[in-house]
Amino acid sequence: MKNIVLFFSLIISSTSFGAIDTLEASSKIKDVTVFFSGAQISRTSKLRAPKGKHILVLNELPNTLNEQSIQVKGTEGCKILSVKHELVYPSTKKSTAEKIIEDKIEALELEMKSISNQFDVFTLEEQLLSDNRKLNKNKEGSAISDLKEAADFYRARLNEIRQGKLNLSVKMDEKKDAIQNLYSELNTSSVKRRTTHSRIIITLDCLTAMNDELSVSYYVSSAGWTPNYDFRVDEITKPLNIVYNADVYQSSGENWDKVNLKLSTNNPSLSGEQPELVSWILGRPNPYKKEVEQKGIGSLKGRVLDNENGEPIPFAKVIILKNNEIIGGANSDFDGKYQIKPLQTGTYVVEVKNVGYTSSRVSGVKINTDRLTILDFQLRSAVEMLEEVSVISYKTPLIDKDGGASGATVIRQDISRMPARSVQKVASSVSGVRGSRNKSEYYYIDGVKVQGDPVDATNYISNSIKTSVTNLEYTIDIPYTIPSDGEDYSIKMKDVSIPVKYIYHAVPKLDEDAFLTAELTNWTTLNLLPGKSNIYYQGTYVGESSIDTEKASDTLSISLGRDRNIVVKREGNKELFDKRVVGNYIKETVGWNIMVRNNKDAKINIVIEDQFPISERKSIEVNRIDYSGAKLNDKTGKLLWNIELNANEKKELKFNYLVKYPKFSNIKL
Repeated sequence: MKNIVLFFSLIISSTSFGAIDTLEASSKIKDVTVFFSGAQISRTSKLRAPKGKHILVLNELPNTLNEQSIQVKGTEGCKILSVKHELVYPSTKKSTAEKIIEDKIEALELEMKSISNQFDVFTLEEQLLSDNRKLNKNKEGSAISDLKEAADFYRARLNEIRQGKLNLSVKMDEKKDAIQNLYSELNTSSVKRRTTHSRIIITLDCLTAMNDELSVSYYVSSAGWTPNYDFRVDEITKPLNIVYNADVYQSSGENWDKVNLKLSTNNPSLSGEQPELVSWILGRPNPYKKEVEQKGIGSLKGRVLDNENGEPIPFAKVIILKNNEIIGGANSDFDGKYQIKPLQTGTYVVEVKNVGYTSSRVSGVKINTDRLTILDFQLRSAVEMLEEVSVISYKTPLIDKDGGASGATVIRQDISRMPARSVQKVASSVSGVRGSRNKSEYYYIDGVKVQGDPVDATNYISNSIKTSVTNLEYTIDIPYTIPSDGEDYSIKMKDVSIPVKYIYHAVPKLDEDAFLTAELTNWTTLNLLPGKSNIYYQGTYVGESSIDTEKASDTLSISLGRDRNIVVKREGNKELFDKRVVGNYIKETVGWNIMVRNNKDAKINIVIEDQFPISERKSIEVNRIDYSGAKLNDKTGKLLWNIELNANEKKELKFNYLVKYPKFSNIKL
């Protein structure tokens, strides 16, 4: 009786399950919110289904998506019963197109064997002729006619053999090229099948027939953006122009094609749980002390090349593994280039696979915080080889270039081409940018209440900036396409013109050029984020600088480089110079003249710096005689003149001092 009940139960359950339709649905990325690290992807899928229960399957999603972040937004009249995530591993079943290509490769390999056999026959015949090239001699010697006939035979036949071998070599190369092209075509055809994908399975209960859109969102870590700025000055009589840019990158495994972008400063990876205090007992280990671990984001970049001819290999699969788990990956482009960004700091195994080539694996690849690691691969053709894997240990690089955030890791093979890699750093010696916070009157920019002096803001792309305590969000109104290649794609977000105070600075004792700076007060109203900046003066690129909003001072000072229209000269005053011996001491009087000329058509402010020497010994005395109205820092001896110069005006500054020191001292003034 129990068996009969169980039998009918199975029939009923299988009938109920069979009544649920499974729908393979296509979906498209519509909106993407990119964070400094990671991105929230929103897709839409057309839902056309009759009344009843259905299973909706979304295929070919990134294998790196965060399972816990999946959110499905239903429509009215349709309930979401369950949401499930699965990984779809590479299939071993080949498509019809792949089988056709493999048949062509097999036919070409047979032709290559036939050509090789013909080549061997020619080689044997050539050896036979070479071994029998000596004529048999009788006592009277060979006749002239016999020699001529033999020479004609050898010449003709050897020419035929060598021309035949040449023709066979050409045919062999043609077959090899054809096979390599077919392998490339096969790799392109099978790249999707060989990639691990995610799929989301949604169980729905539709109360009525549906013809609507379903929204699915999820988080991927392999994306991000970094802010950077262009500071542009045409003339010192005009406002400073600030262009807000963002470098957006992603290697999620799927291209973002004409999507609506938002750039956010929020960090979704932070825990939302409130911290909790525990008992703090002195003399015992600190209960809040955490293990020090290296955290941060880096990137991996390189090329995949053919070992024989150095040609780039497109569509090669580069994967990153840690503890035998796939962390990320990318495909090489038509130039053989690949980039995987971002990667958490750590040590990884990098493996490259491509149809028609031997696989290569490199272990011990270190990814450092805010650094770019360069790793190239050279694969050997597998046309006439058995499948093999080359395993390499990635040793400590010989050179750790720059040692900073902008550097790259260089291995032995890269040393020969290092100069070509650092061209963009030629103009990177411009002074840094310093910032601070200050209060002022309220005003409105883009509808947001902020503090500071009003600015003239013109948006190129973004017309919406939301500010809150924890988040700053830029909405890009023009759809953008960001390929999944890890490369930076620049987006212009906003253009702001703001009045600033232009001040020249000169330290003629060290450098007689004048340096122009733009000083901004109340700079926090601009919502600037830490990042790099490019400086342009009168349409010319001056160099690269950076903004560090964590450091506080009263103004944001931006160096705009040298201006040759301001002439500064520093010369010794011969009339004041005097040196005499008084007992066991020397008294030496020194004077300096500083000439400043403004060759511009506009009035300028310029700050001139110089210094008096200071003494730390009682036996050496410094008497500051005159310093023509400069501000003096008594402790450091520094002099500062803050002067105004009209167009084509010239001014002369003077200062002098007397130093008394023992005559046996080695003092240079």
